[in-house]
Amino acid sequence: MRALDPLALDGKVLPFRRPSAAVRVRRRSPWRRLAGPAAKALVLLGGPLAVGLWLLTSPTFALSRIELAGGQHVDSEWVEGALAPLVGENLFRLSLPAVEAVVRTNPWIASVRLEKRLPDGLRVTVVERRAAALLRRGEGLAVVDDAGRVIAPWEPGVAAPDLLLVSIGAAGELELGGALAIAGELARAAPGWAATLSEVEVLSGQDYRLYLGAVPFPLLVRAGTLGERLPTLAALLPELERRYPAVAAVDLRFRRRIVFQPIVERS
Repeated sequence: MRALDPLALDGKVLPFRRPSAAVRVRRRSPWRRLAGPAAKALVLLGGPLAVGLWLLTSPTFALSRIELAGGQHVDSEWVEGALAPLVGENLFRLSLPAVEAVVRTNPWIASVRLEKRLPDGLRVTVVERRAAALLRRGEGLAVVDDAGRVIAPWEPGVAAPDLLLVSIGAAGELELGGALAIAGELARAAPGWAATLSEVEVLSGQDYRLYLGAVPFPLLVRAGTLGERLPTLAALLPELERRYPAVAAVDLRFRRRIVFQPIVERS
């Protein structure tokens, strides 16, 4: 049997042709494959970056308005003057701790709260230290808080005129807590007299000299004894006024006696 020629069918010979040129498969460049996602990423990231750059550089957000709240002794003129070097700074880049450090240089300020108000404002809310008394040391007067710390030199209009005057005699150190405590003790022992108290002089330790409008002489007292000693003095006042036309001081610091210091008129 004759083998079949696979190239011959029905007596015809199929010619074998070599392609003149091989078919080339084009491969896409990896850079082209990345170009699309990269473009999308640039769009997604570039927009926020452009916005952020605009926020940090635009004159729209330059600080130009400063508002003050809560100030009685601290006025807006002082705050604006203190923060004048910061005017024109970008509000987003403005350091609030730096602003607070500047504002707190005012001795009246106890605490500060700052709030940025777009597009160009800054609100400064202050809590002031409470004036508790006037301190007299030598010839000078100063306003002090309830911890005995000096706030500022006293000037007319700086503090309420009805503040208690605390003076330092031989003590040399301010014991404001004790001075305020003795004023409170007087209020409990003799409310009517306490309403006329104008000055507490710190002598030493627990000893004070009180100046009141209710009696025409100062009282030398010791802390913790007014509730017992003042009623005795009040009972003796008519006799004291009858016997002594003028009294320099009354000393109530001794437990079993009251010492009167009459004014002796020289002839």
